[in-house]
Amino acid sequence: MKFRFCGEGDCPDWVLAEIHSNLAVLNSHQLQSAAECAAKCLLGEEVPEDDVRSIFGVPKGTMDTPKAAFACIRFLLVSAARFNTESSVFGTELQQLGLPKEHTTAMCRVLDDYVSQIRAKLRQSSLTINELESVTSSVPENTIDCIQLQIGIKNEIINGVPQRTTHAINVNRSDIPILLREMKTVRGLMEEYDYEGKNSDLK
Repeated sequence: MKFRFCGEGDCPDWVLAEIHSNLAVLNSHQLQSAAECAAKCLLGEEVPEDDVRSIFGVPKGTMDTPKAAFACIRFLLVSAARFNTESSVFGTELQQLGLPKEHTTAMCRVLDDYVSQIRAKLRQSSLTINELESVTSSVPENTIDCIQLQIGIKNEIINGVPQRTTHAINVNRSDIPILLREMKTVRGLMEEYDYEGKNSDLK
Protein backbone atom coordinates (compact mmCIF):
# COMPACT_ATOMS: atom_id res chain seq x y z
CA MET A 1 0.00 0.00 0.00
CA LYS A 2 1.34 3.42 -0.96
CA PHE A 3 1.18 6.46 1.30
CA ARG A 4 1.43 10.10 0.36
CA PHE A 5 3.33 11.01 3.53
CA CYS A 6 5.95 8.46 2.45
CA GLY A 7 6.32 10.04 -0.97
CA GLU A 8 3.83 7.63 -2.56
CA GLY A 9 5.94 4.76 -1.26
CA ASP A 10 5.53 1.98 1.29
CA CYS A 11 5.59 2.71 4.99
CA PRO A 12 8.79 1.26 6.54
CA ASP A 13 8.21 -1.93 8.52
CA TRP A 14 9.86 -0.55 11.66
CA VAL A 15 7.49 2.46 11.65
CA LEU A 16 4.48 0.19 11.31
CA ALA A 17 5.76 -1.95 14.18
CA GLU A 18 6.26 1.08 16.44
CA ILE A 19 2.79 2.41 15.65
CA HIS A 20 1.20 -0.83 16.80
CA SER A 21 3.48 -1.69 19.72
CA ASN A 22 4.10 1.74 21.26
CA LEU A 23 2.19 4.68 19.80
CA ALA A 24 -1.26 3.06 19.77
CA VAL A 25 -1.00 2.07 23.45
CA LEU A 26 -0.54 5.69 24.55
CA ASN A 27 -3.56 7.87 25.11
CA SER A 28 -4.06 10.74 22.68
CA HIS A 29 -2.80 13.35 25.15
CA GLN A 30 0.43 11.41 25.72
CA LEU A 31 0.97 11.05 21.98
CA GLN A 32 0.39 14.75 21.39
CA SER A 33 2.89 15.62 24.13
CA ALA A 34 5.44 13.20 22.65
CA ALA A 35 4.86 14.64 19.15
CA GLU A 36 5.33 18.19 20.44
CA CYS A 37 8.62 17.13 22.07
CA ALA A 38 9.72 15.51 18.80
CA ALA A 39 8.83 18.65 16.84
CA LYS A 40 10.81 20.84 19.24
CA CYS A 41 13.82 18.51 18.93
CA LEU A 42 13.58 18.75 15.15
CA LEU A 43 13.78 22.53 15.47
CA GLY A 44 16.91 22.31 17.61
CA GLU A 45 15.42 22.69 21.09
CA GLU A 46 16.71 20.47 23.87
CA VAL A 47 14.02 18.36 25.52
CA PRO A 48 15.07 16.65 28.78
CA GLU A 49 15.17 12.89 28.37
CA ASP A 50 13.31 12.43 31.64
CA ASP A 51 10.40 14.41 30.17
CA VAL A 52 10.19 12.00 27.25
CA ARG A 53 10.41 9.01 29.60
CA SER A 54 7.56 10.35 31.73
CA ILE A 55 5.33 10.76 28.66
CA PHE A 56 5.84 7.10 27.79
CA GLY A 57 5.43 6.03 31.42
CA VAL A 58 9.06 4.99 31.86
CA PRO A 59 10.21 5.52 35.50
CA LYS A 60 12.66 8.37 36.03
CA GLY A 61 16.28 7.31 36.41
CA THR A 62 15.91 3.98 34.63
CA MET A 63 18.07 2.99 31.68
CA ASP A 64 15.10 2.33 29.41
CA THR A 65 14.29 5.04 26.89
CA PRO A 66 11.56 4.97 24.23
CA LYS A 67 14.06 5.87 21.51
CA ALA A 68 12.44 3.81 18.75
CA ALA A 69 8.96 5.18 19.45
CA PHE A 70 10.31 8.74 19.59
CA ALA A 71 12.20 8.17 16.32
CA CYS A 72 8.98 6.90 14.77
CA ILE A 73 7.13 10.10 15.68
CA ARG A 74 10.00 12.18 14.27
CA PHE A 75 9.87 10.16 11.05
CA LEU A 76 6.12 10.69 10.70
CA LEU A 77 6.36 14.46 11.18
CA VAL A 78 9.40 14.90 8.95
CA SER A 79 7.98 12.75 6.15
CA ALA A 80 4.62 14.50 6.20
CA ALA A 81 6.33 17.90 6.08
CA ARG A 82 8.82 16.86 3.39
CA PHE A 83 6.16 15.49 1.05
CA ASN A 84 3.71 18.38 1.63
CA THR A 85 1.05 16.05 3.00
CA GLU A 86 -2.15 17.77 4.05
CA SER A 87 -3.13 17.03 7.62
CA SER A 88 -6.45 15.49 6.52
CA VAL A 89 -4.60 13.03 4.26
CA PHE A 90 -1.96 12.44 6.94
CA GLY A 91 -4.65 11.55 9.48
CA THR A 92 -6.42 9.19 7.11
CA GLU A 93 -3.20 7.37 6.27
CA LEU A 94 -2.24 7.03 9.93
CA GLN A 95 -5.62 5.43 10.60
CA GLN A 96 -4.99 3.04 7.71
CA LEU A 97 -1.76 2.07 9.48
CA GLY A 98 -3.67 1.24 12.66
CA LEU A 99 -3.50 4.40 14.75
CA PRO A 100 -6.82 5.24 16.50
CA LYS A 101 -8.75 8.28 15.24
CA GLU A 102 -8.18 10.40 18.36
CA HIS A 103 -4.46 9.67 18.08
CA THR A 104 -4.35 10.74 14.45
CA THR A 105 -6.20 13.94 15.38
CA ALA A 106 -3.46 14.69 17.93
CA MET A 107 -0.70 14.03 15.38
CA CYS A 108 -2.42 16.25 12.79
CA ARG A 109 -2.76 19.03 15.34
CA VAL A 110 0.99 18.97 16.00
CA LEU A 111 1.75 18.79 12.28
CA ASP A 112 -0.41 21.86 11.61
CA ASP A 113 1.30 23.76 14.44
CA TYR A 114 4.86 22.98 13.40
CA VAL A 115 4.86 22.08 9.70
CA SER A 116 6.07 25.45 8.40
CA GLN A 117 8.93 25.54 10.92
CA ILE A 118 9.89 21.93 10.17
CA ARG A 119 9.99 22.63 6.42
CA ALA A 120 12.14 25.70 7.00
CA LYS A 121 14.50 23.62 9.12
CA LEU A 122 14.67 20.90 6.46
CA ARG A 123 15.55 23.47 3.79
CA GLN A 124 18.21 24.94 6.06
CA SER A 125 19.79 21.58 6.84
CA SER A 126 19.61 20.10 3.32
CA LEU A 127 22.88 19.04 1.69
CA THR A 128 24.61 18.87 5.07
CA ILE A 129 25.35 15.14 4.89
CA ASN A 130 29.07 14.64 4.16
CA GLU A 131 29.54 18.40 4.46
CA LEU A 132 33.04 19.73 3.84
CA GLU A 133 34.24 21.34 7.06
CA SER A 134 37.96 22.00 6.56
CA VAL A 135 40.90 21.50 4.20
CA THR A 136 44.53 21.65 5.36
CA SER A 137 47.71 20.65 3.59
CA SER A 138 51.14 19.31 4.45
CA VAL A 139 54.15 17.78 2.73
CA PRO A 140 54.27 14.06 3.53
CA GLU A 141 57.56 12.34 4.20
CA ASN A 142 59.24 10.08 1.66
CA THR A 143 57.40 11.59 -1.31
CA ILE A 144 58.52 13.59 -4.34
CA ASP A 145 56.58 16.67 -5.50
CA CYS A 146 53.56 15.58 -3.50
CA ILE A 147 51.20 17.43 -1.18
CA GLN A 148 48.85 15.77 1.26
CA LEU A 149 45.40 17.27 1.75
CA GLN A 150 43.59 16.58 5.03
CA ILE A 151 39.88 16.90 4.30
CA GLY A 152 37.60 17.26 7.30
CA ILE A 153 34.05 16.00 6.78
CA LYS A 154 31.12 16.91 9.00
CA ASN A 155 28.19 14.49 9.31
CA GLU A 156 29.69 11.65 7.30
CA ILE A 157 27.31 8.74 7.68
CA ILE A 158 29.12 5.69 9.10
CA ASN A 159 26.99 2.68 10.06
CA GLY A 160 23.96 4.96 10.01
CA VAL A 161 25.44 7.49 12.43
CA PRO A 162 26.72 10.97 11.43
CA GLN A 163 30.34 11.49 12.51
CA ARG A 164 33.21 13.93 12.02
CA THR A 165 35.96 12.33 9.95
CA THR A 166 39.25 13.29 8.32
CA HIS A 167 40.55 11.86 5.06
CA ALA A 168 44.12 12.20 3.78
CA ILE A 169 44.69 12.45 0.01
CA ASN A 170 48.08 12.69 -1.70
CA VAL A 171 48.08 14.99 -4.74
CA ASN A 172 50.91 15.73 -7.15
CA ARG A 173 52.10 19.30 -6.64
CA SER A 174 51.60 20.14 -10.33
CA ASP A 175 47.91 19.11 -10.10
CA ILE A 176 47.08 21.58 -7.31
CA PRO A 177 46.57 24.65 -9.61
CA ILE A 178 44.34 22.57 -11.90
CA LEU A 179 42.29 21.32 -8.94
CA LEU A 180 41.93 24.83 -7.54
CA ARG A 181 40.85 26.22 -10.92
CA GLU A 182 38.21 23.53 -11.38
CA MET A 183 36.84 24.05 -7.86
CA LYS A 184 36.51 27.79 -8.49
CA THR A 185 34.66 27.05 -11.72
CA VAL A 186 32.22 24.76 -9.94
CA ARG A 187 31.67 27.31 -7.18
CA GLY A 188 30.93 30.00 -9.75
CA LEU A 189 28.37 27.78 -11.47
CA MET A 190 26.66 27.05 -8.16
CA GLU A 191 26.46 30.73 -7.27
CA GLU A 192 25.03 31.60 -10.69
CA TYR A 193 22.38 28.91 -10.44
CA ASP A 194 20.78 30.47 -7.31
CA TYR A 195 18.49 27.53 -6.51
CA GLU A 196 16.66 29.35 -3.71
CA GLY A 197 15.89 32.34 -5.93
CA LYS A 198 14.72 30.30 -8.90
CA ASN A 199 12.43 28.20 -6.73
CA SER A 200 11.08 30.96 -4.47
CA ASP A 201 7.79 30.92 -6.35
CA LEU A 202 7.27 27.30 -5.33
CA LYS A 203 7.42 28.02 -1.60
